[in-house]
Amino acid sequence: MFFAIIHHAGDFKMGQLPGFDYKRPFFYMVTIKKRNGLPVFSELHEGKIRKTAITQAFLNVILRFHRTWYCIEAIRFFVIMPDHLHLIIKIRDIEKRVSLRVLVRQLIKTLQTHFWEVAPAQFRETPVFEFEWHDWIVMKPGQLAAFRRYIEENPMRTWTRHQNRAFFTQLRDITFLQRTWHAYGNPALLELPVLEPFQCSRSWSPTDGEWQQALTRAAHIGPGGAGVGTFMSPCEKACGNAIFRTGGAFIVLHPEGFAPRWHPTRNKEKLCAEGRMLFLSLYEPSTAKLDRAKLYRRCHEMGNIIMGKL
Repeated sequence: MFFAIIHHAGDFKMGQLPGFDYKRPFFYMVTIKKRNGLPVFSELHEGKIRKTAITQAFLNVILRFHRTWYCIEAIRFFVIMPDHLHLIIKIRDIEKRVSLRVLVRQLIKTLQTHFWEVAPAQFRETPVFEFEWHDWIVMKPGQLAAFRRYIEENPMRTWTRHQNRAFFTQLRDITFLQRTWHAYGNPALLELPVLEPFQCSRSWSPTDGEWQQALTRAAHIGPGGAGVGTFMSPCEKACGNAIFRTGGAFIVLHPEGFAPRWHPTRNKEKLCAEGRMLFLSLYEPSTAKLDRAKLYRRCHEMGNIIMGKL
């Protein structure tokens, strides 16, 4: 029923918005990931960051970065997690500006140099960061505060997820958009800064403009956001794969309800346990198999609610 999770290494380039001038004076939420097999950037202890030599080296770089690149304000909101960094970068409204791409490349280069200085010798000259990084342009009212809160709560949220993985594989009832939903997965996803709804027609093809527009939105979600939809049509499945590749989360509208011992397929169960997926349904479980017309009607009912509220 739902999208297949497929990872194509190296075929996705940051999900930047086509045609957008990344020199514009906005706030940008940036996520940079560590490559596998390297020492952690920091340690987590009871929901708080425990500094290492690498953490301190990165702190020195981030706090002084604006002194070299005058077109940005001081970076005040960031977090150095064990395997990734979140930063909010503000490009100043001055004449001499460079693009976000240049800024992030230079930041990565400087961070990498300082990593090599303090990391064990066997990791010297080894690439530190994933080639792909993600940005989100902060334009909507209230979104900056939401991203700041996301950054501040990231250590506790990650530690809680590691300590209580079973919490995300249980059935419960929750309130969302003034309705009671049956839920399975991570309910905290409903509080993410970005909830992007998807309702794509089964008649769309990859050559249609609507398909490409939906795919562009999906590819730009990334960490700190979730796609919301049934993910059943071919276009929605393609969007699901794009969201997965960028590190985004999923809120899946489930038309069949949940039996007491219901659980998703293995790869979806893994995403639930990791805190990256939440299933929602407005319906009680049915003992009989739903016919296709009723299944689609329920999908449209829930999809219309989401599209009208988010």
